[in-house]
Order: sequence, then structure tokens, then C-alpha cells
Amino acid sequence: MSSALPNTISGFQNALERGEIGLKESTNHQFERFATLGQRLRSVTDYFEQETTGESFGPQPLTGVALAHKDIFDLKGRLPGLGRGRGHTKPGVQTACAITPLQQSGALNLGALPMAEDACAATGQTANLPTPLNPLGKHLAVGGSSSGSAVAVAAGMVYASLGTDTAGSVRMPAMTCGVMGLKTTHGLISTEGVAPLSPSLDSVGILARSVQDLSCILGVLVKDIQSKSVSQPLRTAFWLEGVSLSDEVSGLIETVFKRYGQYSIDLSKHEQRASTLQQLVMAYETGQTHQWRIAQRLACQQVTALGMIGLATPHSWFIQAIRTRQQCTQAFIDGAFAQADVLLLPLQVAPVPQIDEVYTDMSTFEPAKLLALHRYCGWINYLGLPALSIPVGLDSRGLPISIQLVARPFHEHHLLSVAEQLQHDLIGEDGIKPVCQI
Repeated sequence: MSSALPNTISGFQNALERGEIGLKESTNHQFERFATLGQRLRSVTDYFEQETTGESFGPQPLTGVALAHKDIFDLKGRLPGLGRGRGHTKPGVQTACAITPLQQSGALNLGALPMAEDACAATGQTANLPTPLNPLGKHLAVGGSSSGSAVAVAAGMVYASLGTDTAGSVRMPAMTCGVMGLKTTHGLISTEGVAPLSPSLDSVGILARSVQDLSCILGVLVKDIQSKSVSQPLRTAFWLEGVSLSDEVSGLIETVFKRYGQYSIDLSKHEQRASTLQQLVMAYETGQTHQWRIAQRLACQQVTALGMIGLATPHSWFIQAIRTRQQCTQAFIDGAFAQADVLLLPLQVAPVPQIDEVYTDMSTFEPAKLLALHRYCGWINYLGLPALSIPVGLDSRGLPISIQLVARPFHEHHLLSVAEQLQHDLIGEDGIKPVCQI
């Protein structure tokens, strides 16, 4: 068998149908690659045994497709490790709602992927587990908290992976590893069976190397998304006014924005207000979610620091922030989408950072660079909007530079349509090729 399988899910399925690869053979190949790279990149917390696969397969859209997911989802008889350690068995636990349709569609679930502890950090650094390595270079940081998902996708260990995004936790690791990350509309995909951090902000997301694969996975999870189509050219706008970006990043992003955005829009006031309220909501709900662990000094540093702020926040402030949310979202929609269907927004503030710049136990740690990772992320969660991170070019070191696309609630098909054009022009028809330089 060739050492490389097709780069997209549709290519893999077509090769199966044409008999160019066998189902059992490809399953073994995918698991062997997953195990080999998982050990090299420290990007797997648990390997799952694969059932013997015959050579026959039905019409399921994901038959034989290798997936693995952030270790935050319940699986049958297994509670997730949540970045604290490995998962453990518990009778009666049922598979998370987001995982079930993937399995029913024939997908393989090869293992559990590492994450920042309790999904509360901008990098994949943890105290109790090895930090996964960035396949673009071991000196480079991996964003969090869906860190293992981004590493596994970027290295070609799996075609796609589910993660969660509360303040950028899908988009940040996608950005640092040079893949695509879709944060879905809040509430579009059920979070039942997903360990919460801040329930008002948590969203299930998808990481993949191509728009086709994002669309395929989303279509399995959200059936009616397949019936939505884009019948006319989409209107686009971009935001650069008042945005703080490094010179190297701003040059490329400005070129892309002006090429694909039809007009400029200033979102500064919306972003500032939504960011403030998002921080309040996230701190309060983190404190409530992890109150017992914080009191018993069992919570990680990030959860403790954020949760203590939340526990000191008056309940009335939180209620007001939740009540204001719909008003803020509607005002944003009325303004930003008055003449646009998709917004091109900044995501990456500076080149992908090195480990010693953003990992907190390093002597050369720079807090400003850590904060820059999620500078333009969290406010989107407060508004509940869908967002898609996508690399649009390379910096002088050959590392990816990414932007994010944003649409109205439940208009993921608009994001995918614009992202497909960007992929065609800037990446290639089959998407991002797997890379592992370690």
C-alpha cells in the first residue's frame, strides 16, 4: 500500500469505492500512522482498540475514515481525562451526542487527544501530561485548549477532529499548527456529554485540513446543513481599522482582506464591549463549574485564577451580562451584516510564537505574547457567532498566518463557501498537506 492515503475524506471514500485501497488494509495503515506519530508528537492520551473490519462497506459517508477527538467527550463506559490524566472507565456512561453520529456514519475513533487542563488555557501546556509537540517544529508553541486535535490533524494522524471552543480553543491551535478550525454557532451542536467550562460560551468545533472535510463532518453532525446552499455571490467586508497586528502579519492580512473583502468596516466598539462581557461570563461560570475543585485546591492554575475572579463576581453582574447578550448580538448583526454576509476578521496578531515565549514555566515567558493568542477570539463566543480560522499565507520563516471568517448565527454554509474560495486560490484544491518535521 502507498505510504500516503488521499488527503481528503471524499478522496479516501472514492479510492475505497474504486477498489484502489481495501477497508481492512487502510484501517490498519491509519492506526499504525496514528500510533507512530502519536508517540513522536506526544499527542495521544489513550489509544482505542479497533474492531476487526471486513472488506465490505455500506453507503455511510465516513466509512473507514480515521478520526480522534479532544479528551473532553464522554464515550460509552469511559469518562474523559480532561487534560488531568488519562480517561477512566465508568459503567453507564454514554457516548457524547456529538460523537455518536460520527460513529454511526462509519468513522473510526482511534484515540483520545490531549488538551489543556479543563479546557482552560491558550496553549496545550499541562501539569500532569506531556505537552504535545507542534508538527511544524518542536520549538513552536501549540495553541490550546484543543491542542492535541490540531497536532493530530496537521500531522496527518487523522482526517479531522472534534474540539471545543470557549474563547478560541479551536481557532488558536488551528492557527499555531496551520490547519482549519470551525467554531460553530453556540447551540448548533449538542454539548451533552461534553465536560463544561463556561456553558454559555462553550461550542463544539471541528478541525481539518480542508474545507471539504469540515463540510463533510459538519454535514454528519447537522443534517439540515446539507440542504443549505449559496445561490448567489456572497457579500464580504473586512475589519482593519484600529486593529493591532505585527508588521509581518499585517502586511499579508491587509493584502488578503482587500483582495477578498468588498469594503471596510470598523467593529472596534462591538469588539470592546463583547470582550468585556465575555470575560465576565467566562470567569463567573468557570468559578461555578469548578467551585468544589478550587476549594479543595485540586484545580489547575488557570482554572483557579479565573475561577477565583468569577467567585468574587456579583451574581447580578453575571445576570446582566447574560441579559445583555441578545441585545449585543442583534446590534452586531444589524450593523456588521447590513451589507455583508461574511466578515474577514483578524485572528493572528503576530507570527506563531515559540515555546519559550508563551509557556508559563519558561524563564523567557512573555505574558503579552500569550495574551495575543486569543486577542480576537473570545468576543465571538459571547455573541454566539460561527467563526472559521484558515491559513492564508506564510511569514518569512515559512510559518502559517491565519485569519478568521465570521457569519450570522447558523450560517456556517456561508463561512464554508468563502473558505472554499480562499482554499482554491491560496492553498490548493485538496487543502493543506500533512506535515511532521519532528
